Amino acid sequence: MIKNTFLGLGPMSKEVINSLNFFSKKYKKKIMLICSRNQVESDKLGNGYVNNFSTSEFANFVKKKKNNLLIMSRDHSGPFKRDGEIKMSLKQEVDNCKISLLDDIQNDFGILHIDTSQCGKSKYEIAHELITFCNETAKKFKKKIFFEFGAEDHGVLTNFKKFTNDAKFFSKFQNKQFIVCQTGSLVKSTFQVGQFDINSVKIMKKIAKENGLLLKEHNCDYLNYEQIQLRKDYEINAINIAPELGVIQSNLTYNISRRLGLEKEIIKFQKLVLSKRKWKKWNYNNENNLIKFFTAAHYHFSSKIYKDIIEKINKKINFQKSLDKSIENNLVRFFN
Repeated sequence: MIKNTFLGLGPMSKEVINSLNFFSKKYKKKIMLICSRNQVESDKLGNGYVNNFSTSEFANFVKKKKNNLLIMSRDHSGPFKRDGEIKMSLKQEVDNCKISLLDDIQNDFGILHIDTSQCGKSKYEIAHELITFCNETAKKFKKKIFFEFGAEDHGVLTNFKKFTNDAKFFSKFQNKQFIVCQTGSLVKSTFQVGQFDINSVKIMKKIAKENGLLLKEHNCDYLNYEQIQLRKDYEINAINIAPELGVIQSNLTYNISRRLGLEKEIIKFQKLVLSKRKWKKWNYNNENNLIKFFTAAHYHFSSKIYKDIIEKINKKINFQKSLDKSIENNLVRFFN
């Protein structure tokens, strides 16, 4: 297992990656960079929305930082886990997953999350196929990999029979690490609206230990100090945070733009974001347009409109340093 891996953080932009690099070096903390297939993907499958990165481009960007505290990791690799794709057959989806995972392994991703939750009755069969493929590929290219297995049902408490079956299936693989646990956490809009269920976590922890697994909780954005301590007290081994980091950058961009007199530019970017309707994924209670903008702006940081805003900001202040400070202030609460 890769030890001391508590924080899994989404690489929401190249600026966020830079900030996470700054934070991990300053505080000497390991960070798993958890890339969804939407964010970073093989060039054979069309790249991702984060800086239009292919897997190899992302890996090269990270490796140039010469920071062994950054662990490149794949989040939710499995059939039907990429947005916006034309529906394919299950076999075609599995084949695409193998293309994606091959690139991950060749480019030194250390932890691979296998999520076959959309495969129906073939869930374990396909998971076994993908894990076996990864292990054979890693052996061929002399790479060391570890696995995460399972899926989170947002805001839904665990079905213990299903969790036990997942744990028993996953326990047979030598390079297992994390099993995904559903604690009741739920991210909507810019809020944590779920409820951490202590009794369920105790049961899951017992099952995980019996099978040699660590618990990993997804959807841990917007937790306060007390909520973080609960997770530590009840031995959640790792947590994932992603959209919150995008919201931090979106807020910072908006506020600096208004302060520097870039109202026309930021309004133009806001209109683009709202028109693309990515905010629908996070909509909770019909929030106003500004909150919708904050929840979805990160999907469009690669647009020319946004890049022009950052270029104008950088002529007056150092945007990256401002983001470094904002993200540092956000993450220190996990280590106090």
